[in-house]
Amino acid sequence: MSLFNDFKSISHQDWLEKITQDLKGKDFSETLIWKTDEGINVQPFYDAETLNDNVSQNFDLTNCNNDWEIREQVEIKTIKEANQLALNALKGGANSIQFNGNIENQNEMNELLADIMLDIIHIHFYTSTPDQTLNFFNTFIENNNIDKALLKGSITYDYLGELLISGNWSKDEKTDFNDLFNIQNKTSLKTITIRGDYYANAGATITQEIAYTLNQTIEYIDQLTERGISAERAINNISFNLGINSNYFFEIAKIRAFKILWQLITKTYGIEGVEANIHAQTSNYNIAAQDAQTNILRTTTEGMSAVLGGCNSLSITPFNSSYEAPSDFTLRVARNIQIILKEEAYLNKVKDASKGAYYIENLTDELVTKSLDLFKEVENNGGFLANIKNDTIQNSIEEVNLKKETEYKDGTQSLLGVNIHINNMENSPKAIINQDHNSNGSIKHLKQINIPQLIAQQGTSHA
Repeated sequence: MSLFNDFKSISHQDWLEKITQDLKGKDFSETLIWKTDEGINVQPFYDAETLNDNVSQNFDLTNCNNDWEIREQVEIKTIKEANQLALNALKGGANSIQFNGNIENQNEMNELLADIMLDIIHIHFYTSTPDQTLNFFNTFIENNNIDKALLKGSITYDYLGELLISGNWSKDEKTDFNDLFNIQNKTSLKTITIRGDYYANAGATITQEIAYTLNQTIEYIDQLTERGISAERAINNISFNLGINSNYFFEIAKIRAFKILWQLITKTYGIEGVEANIHAQTSNYNIAAQDAQTNILRTTTEGMSAVLGGCNSLSITPFNSSYEAPSDFTLRVARNIQIILKEEAYLNKVKDASKGAYYIENLTDELVTKSLDLFKEVENNGGFLANIKNDTIQNSIEEVNLKKETEYKDGTQSLLGVNIHINNMENSPKAIINQDHNSNGSIKHLKQINIPQLIAQQGTSHA
């Protein structure tokens, strides 16, 4: 016997009529609908009827491993220090290491990887010399009799992403794509990373981050297939870095929408079953120098969004990273956020946990539709390279970010400890996030933004 039989069902229209009545003449749209930068009109309520025409429900997002990598980012300043930071991270609960920087010789590779158990640890290199790094890595593997079949990770460099950041090719357009081509058949590790987080940290909307990341992906696939790599090989070699901001439900929906669009794109190449491999990185866009402990709140909710959305790996930004090099303590705090999400919140126990949530399913569908429209617009206008050479992509992101800057400065968008509930008793340390690379390159560069730093420089009218 069901208790629901004793209650009259309430339709979507019934709710609308009741809300309209309670508004007592106030405009429904102006009072209760939130209009986002993505062009989505967020309704005051969602129910089963709102999913009647929802296309994203038909996509299976449960085929991935729900237990994500806890990935520690290690900058290579000195080889000995990088090795020690990696070992400390692994002892502290990380199960994945990403080394950022270049390795100059075999001895450096040997020292860097000393005592790291590569048969159980996911290892990643982000380096402007991937071919050289792979040669050193393969020699290390052979010399230490490590089974290549057990290795998991990547050796990558995002030539197009770094072009956008600096305005300059690493060498030149042809050579950079040739260098990327040369590494494709030399390893089973991932060899292509697309840095969607660069768009997020420049202030892009979610639809821009999704669409432009996928446009960039198509550019790589096309460049490699023209040089003789199969589309299937290229697609299997790709991984994505997505930036995660504080718009909690939207960021969950973003990763879900990205996975759906990736299925659609790979299907156009006649390839199915290749999961989007997504590394999530909490944003530098909103990380504050003043009252920096508030960053722990931000990065915790951002981390939750990433894992509920279905990321494959996650790096959480230490709360002090906007004004100093992370310490053992702040690295441990960042790492422990993920451990708590696993060991206490059990977020690694359920696949696609947000499936069936009316609001998130609706947002996912909206983001799929709007991102796909923008993606097609770029492709129809010549593709990714053409649209960064004529500054279209950079200008569109800059326009959105300028609007966000104004809203944060005026207080119409809130950032805890930055433009609301400011701790006036605390002296703000000088931020060290490099916003402007002062490029004189061949294209307009995509400036990376830190909103708290801009507000501190300009002053704020809202407290």
